[in-house]
Amino acid sequence: MPSVLRHKLVSPLNASNLNPCIHMISFCTSGVNPIMQMPPEQTVSVSKLSQDLHLMKETLAHMIATHNPFSPLSFMKCIDMSLSLCRSGRFCSLLFAQHRHVLTTDLCNLVTKSYTNSNEHLKSILVYTCMNNVGILPDCATFPSVIKSVARLSCPKLGRSIHGCIIRMGFNADVFVNTALVSMYSTSRFLEDAHQLFDEMPDRNSVTWNAMITGYTHNRKFREALELFQDMQILAVEPTEVTMVSALSACAHLGALSQGKWIQNYINHNNIRLNVFVGTALIDMYAKCGCIYESEKVFQSMRMKNVYTWNALILGFAMNGQGEVALDIFSYMIKENMSPDSVTFLAVLCACCHQGLVGEGKKFFHNMEKEWGLQPNLEHYGCMVDLLGRAGFLDEALHLITNMPMKTDAVIWRALLVACRIHGNSNLSEVAIRNLLELEPYNGENYVLLSNLYSRDHRWSKVGEVRDIMNSKGIQKVPGCSSIEIDHKVYEFVVASRSEEDGFKEIYNMLDNINRVLKLSGYIADTDMVSYDIEEEEKESSLIYHSEKLALAFGLLRTSSGSEIRIVKNLRVCRDCHSFFKIVSRVYRRIVIVRDRNRFHHFGGGVCSCKDYW
Repeated sequence: MPSVLRHKLVSPLNASNLNPCIHMISFCTSGVNPIMQMPPEQTVSVSKLSQDLHLMKETLAHMIATHNPFSPLSFMKCIDMSLSLCRSGRFCSLLFAQHRHVLTTDLCNLVTKSYTNSNEHLKSILVYTCMNNVGILPDCATFPSVIKSVARLSCPKLGRSIHGCIIRMGFNADVFVNTALVSMYSTSRFLEDAHQLFDEMPDRNSVTWNAMITGYTHNRKFREALELFQDMQILAVEPTEVTMVSALSACAHLGALSQGKWIQNYINHNNIRLNVFVGTALIDMYAKCGCIYESEKVFQSMRMKNVYTWNALILGFAMNGQGEVALDIFSYMIKENMSPDSVTFLAVLCACCHQGLVGEGKKFFHNMEKEWGLQPNLEHYGCMVDLLGRAGFLDEALHLITNMPMKTDAVIWRALLVACRIHGNSNLSEVAIRNLLELEPYNGENYVLLSNLYSRDHRWSKVGEVRDIMNSKGIQKVPGCSSIEIDHKVYEFVVASRSEEDGFKEIYNMLDNINRVLKLSGYIADTDMVSYDIEEEEKESSLIYHSEKLALAFGLLRTSSGSEIRIVKNLRVCRDCHSFFKIVSRVYRRIVIVRDRNRFHHFGGGVCSCKDYW
């Protein structure tokens, strides 16, 4: 027995101090809140106990001497007291060592589960560790909560160690343990390990499928998430609300409208509850597929709505070029006594930014803290810099940046640099790019923005210098990638030259035909941003094979006349493609909806919903 504890056992105990403690333990054992039931004078003593290490040691010594039985609540109370006073696991280990004869696996499981459910994950892992140290063997019920805590704390090495213990103890066939492991590996971004484990599981339930689908979605593997969801349907595994939320999220990011509609029909026909989470996911899916009025229909059909539901609708209208409607919805939200959060104001500022509503944006930015007590964060400041910069208030945008109460990040300076490119302010762009390259010296997008700025001013020597820097540092720009959904299948296209993609002969021929037709209708390729050291004809050729144009040609080939074409691009639509799509919508009489990294462009009749303000 440790010397400190032995000393306390033979020392006379102060009854006046210990009685309240014994009283507390007895209430803990009975499951009653001890603090609520104690007389005032005893509550003071308990408060003193939680602040007095000496007194806590006496209490623990008394419990050991009297063999006072533990309930889960009393056991947790002792652990909490020891951790709050000692800030280490020393006395927790002492508790386990001295009470090994009365502690059971079931009791420890209850304690770890309680800690995990209350987001006290370190304590859950500590209890598991102490169990192993004193020889209390875990069982199948031990691991799910512990593994969940490991995942929440992002400790993959510890998770692998626990996985090894599970295999050695023969619990690797348990569906609940394996499901927790799949979720842990997915959360830790070890998707290959998660899927291998998923494939090897002898038994799976809907929660297991949810864990794998959610893992893919959270790691932006949206195509894989939808493929797994389809496998789930083939095997007749009944999905849950969680499944639907993850699958709808994948559809939203891919722009897979037909699959999203199929999911909604499945929900309706199988009586899956349209709770606030499923409803919000549907709103988000339709908004990110460019069907904002379908989002509004779902919103109107929902009985229960929370702030996330309102945020999804406001942001949806903002993204789809209807900023005024977004602001009207925000006003209605306030009338409905729904308090906005920081995301709400981010959506409102985005609406102002996309429409160039500078005055309204300033008002919302200042009222955010003044009326609602919400402190603007970096994202809100980024929206304001973007709003001011795009509208031409570059000096005011710079003043806002230099007077921010927090350190600026690359997003802020990139917003200013984009505004400088729009308005041709070379001097201020130099300030922005210096700060940007200092924060992100290896981000290829920053160099592309700088190169485009120099190209606009025809400063070709500077463009060459930027290219040389990128080559010397091995920096690659992100290639343009566009996707289009046809017949429930998503097709992806990457920017390429004709010689690299001989298998796409039909698409290239279609693009050539479109290009000839558009030139007769007044289209002139915008080659200002194309590299200076190639011939004009080569410049036009490089523009025609942008990924969104490849997707457009494929859409015109594979869809019926009059149907809408929907394209999703990973980067901002370039100026030439924007003009190209406007003329296509007029000449071919098609509605073309393009979602780029920043917003939606609804092309129709030769005009765009953004009104060329993007």
